[in-house]
Amino acid sequence: MPAPPESLYPDLYRAALEASPSPMLVADEDGVIVLANRELERLFGWEPGTLVGSSVDLLLPEALRTGHAAHRARFAAEPASRPMGRQRDLQARHRDGTVFPVEVGLSPVRTAGGLYVACALMDQTERRKVRDELAQQASRLQEANARLTEMASTDHLTALWNRRAFLEQMDIGLELAVRDARPLSVLIIDVDHFKPYNDEFGHLAGDEVLGGTAQLLRQLARRSDFLARIGGEEFGVLLHAADEEGAVRQAERFRQGIEAAPWPRRRITISVGAETATFQKPVPRPAMPAPSQLLAAADRALYYSKEHGRNRVTHAHHLAMSTGTERGVDYGSPPGDQVLH
Repeated sequence: MPAPPESLYPDLYRAALEASPSPMLVADEDGVIVLANRELERLFGWEPGTLVGSSVDLLLPEALRTGHAAHRARFAAEPASRPMGRQRDLQARHRDGTVFPVEVGLSPVRTAGGLYVACALMDQTERRKVRDELAQQASRLQEANARLTEMASTDHLTALWNRRAFLEQMDIGLELAVRDARPLSVLIIDVDHFKPYNDEFGHLAGDEVLGGTAQLLRQLARRSDFLARIGGEEFGVLLHAADEEGAVRQAERFRQGIEAAPWPRRRITISVGAETATFQKPVPRPAMPAPSQLLAAADRALYYSKEHGRNRVTHAHHLAMSTGTERGVDYGSPPGDQVLH
């Protein structure tokens, strides 16, 4: 065994270690402790002087001791300072068997007697506890913010998205439809004769109808459909990748399902207006309509449904062909060269 450094500079080494407020030790190349200050002994629960001559493995959890020799050998082959702050997941073992987190700094010291390693440790128990508490607080804050965001975008009565969220989703849906050259359809659904129902049975009964309608729409919707309550008794549905035929088919599914439901007081029906934007030319990038354009066309189709008997579905394109007064636009055509249906 090489001569320990304290035999070369006994007063200097011992005074330096004992003056340090941090737990410190010096070990030789074989991992034998040759110096240990009182702070280290206090941290690990050992009596003064009892650690000198013991292996540093005594300070490690038993599960880590087997591989520690290999770590020491690699360090001895290429010794270099390892300051604190780079490894925060190290563990140490108290004399009573308690395992606790530590941060470790290593400094190799070459002497005439061989290679020694000065090691400083810092107990990370409190810091880890504070870090975990802060992480939990951050997680709770993130969850609270998510709930607030959802509340700001959700209709409290029906638990559907609200008009604001619907318009935001329309912007996203249009961007994706343009990018992928696929259709996008929108439905506006209105509960028929809702005001007379409210007047006859009261607002609580009206709220039950709105809640029941929302629940049925969810049950009848496709997984990709985006549903929202956009007005008093009006609902909006965004149909991703649904062409004109698909929009009418899904609207009919909604209409028939609500009409067939066992309503407690009297039959409830809906009127539906639909519009479809079709994008067939990904290059060059086609013109993209504003959400308000689609909503306006669907609203005109809804008005036609309500004026012609209610409990029916009207697509804006069908309205254009049947009346000759409204003409649908191929939104996928370049500006100034739009093709009319």
